[in-house]
Amino acid sequence: MRTTGKIVGASALLLTVAACGGKGTPVAPGSSSPVPVTSPPSSSVSVAPPPASGPPKSRPTQGVPPGDTAPAPGQVNASALPPEYPHDVTLAEGGSVVVIQAEEGGCNKLSAKAGEQTAAQVVVLVTITKPPHGQMCPLHIREISLPVRLAAPLGGRELVLRPGP
Repeated sequence: MRTTGKIVGASALLLTVAACGGKGTPVAPGSSSPVPVTSPPSSSVSVAPPPASGPPKSRPTQGVPPGDTAPAPGQVNASALPPEYPHDVTLAEGGSVVVIQAEEGGCNKLSAKAGEQTAAQVVVLVTITKPPHGQMCPLHIREISLPVRLAAPLGGRELVLRPGP
């Protein structure tokens, strides 16, 4: 009885593999001639036109996203941030937007906002909001971008990242 089950299972697997590995011409089981495939009349099929706006914009999870630039070496001062805070920064829109690349996990929520902006430096405050003690949270991590619009492009000013309130 077990042997029969194995033979039937192996036969089904073989038919499935043969059907998937074919050249696009379906063959009925037990025959060697192709089965004609017909499509419904074109009047009953409606095809939506492709979206005019193009694909949705997404940001890569590694490296500098297209259109963004990396700050100059030594331009970012993140020494005040604890190690668990995000430190990866890019500049968008000609330096008018600072984008912090981060990982957000569970119930923790990250946010960033512009702080003091002087002729010498720009401060960005990064905040991690944690859930109340004892709240159950999912164990997952998601990649996020935290855009912060500046009053003027960063240019050669120092970018200082600090923990927010």
